[in-house]
Amino acid sequence: MSEWTEQLTRLMRESVNASVETAVKFQQQTWRMVDELVQRGAVPKDEGKQLLDMWTHQTEAFQKRMEEKYRQCEETLKVGLRGYVPPSRKDLDELHHKLDQLIHNLQAVTRTQPRERKAGAKAKKPKARAGRKKR
Repeated sequence: MSEWTEQLTRLMRESVNASVETAVKFQQQTWRMVDELVQRGAVPKDEGKQLLDMWTHQTEAFQKRMEEKYRQCEETLKVGLRGYVPPSRKDLDELHHKLDQLIHNLQAVTRTQPRERKAGAKAKKPKARAGRKKR
């Protein structure tokens, strides 16, 4: 696997890990909140346990889905990029050189062509020559 593909998969892995870490932190906050509600007597202990069990089950299911999606994306990325080779610095320099030449040629062509009259502009009447008399 090329270095470029490894960088993309590492970035994707870090994104997934950040999502999972956020879910875990949220789960910890939920546990604290439910525990506080149980201690205050706002929620019966059995109901608090049910809420925590449900939340734990949903969090684990989320983590499993994220891990599976990550594996699928990583495999798709590897397969899709297997034959791809990013352009080299030399290739980019050649493209920039060609682009510079095209711009230069375009500027040369536009300098040599007469300017067209704008639509709706009045044509100027030719001035009379000094030696001619009007009749």
